[in-house]
Amino acid sequence: MTARSPGTPDDARPLAGVVHDLRQPLDALAIYAELLAQDPTQAVELAPRMVRATALAQSLARSLQDLVTLRGPATQPVRAVVDVPTLLSELAAVYEPLARHKGLQWRVRGIGAATLVSDAAWLRRVLGNLLANAVRYTAHGGVLLAVRRRAGRIAFEVWDTGPGLVPADQQRVFEPLVRLTAAGEGAGLGLAVVREGAQRLGCEVTLRSRPGRGSVFGLVFSTSSAGR
Repeated sequence: MTARSPGTPDDARPLAGVVHDLRQPLDALAIYAELLAQDPTQAVELAPRMVRATALAQSLARSLQDLVTLRGPATQPVRAVVDVPTLLSELAAVYEPLARHKGLQWRVRGIGAATLVSDAAWLRRVLGNLLANAVRYTAHGGVLLAVRRRAGRIAFEVWDTGPGLVPADQQRVFEPLVRLTAAGEGAGLGLAVVREGAQRLGCEVTLRSRPGRGSVFGLVFSTSSAGR
């Protein structure tokens, strides 16, 4: 896949859709602020709504920034040795509380001491998008973050017990603005960022899914990237 700059016609439609989705929480915040100014006694009722709208707007803005950055021709990964157990701990510190807050089980399955040559910041961001989606779309059950070795390669996997995907949707889900369920919020950019990020990191994105049973998204790094 060839990187495209955000000004091309191919990008105009997705970016217009993102702007539309970004306006929704901002418009809601404006309404809530006006209601609060008129009647401060509504603060208890309006504050949680304002928090949710703010979080959604921030998430959309971050995803848009990530996608535009990745599609910029000057973006190159900064490769260094990444300690896998440390990476798993950092991800767990962010996403385990989110899973627990929803009443979901959270598990991490590592492979002991291991290293990887990659861009640590972008790898955290790509895996973070997979974990955020897993938590967002899973109503019951749990989320598993796993690492395994496959014939000298290292594979990161994010398992969930969400709604799953039918085969016809398993490629579409990586396109910008594709949302296949009403269960979550956002502009459908998370998996587009995953696909673009994986391309820049030089790893393979995998997906196994069964409707009604859940999905497994993976990032597989070649032998040349895997350390001890």
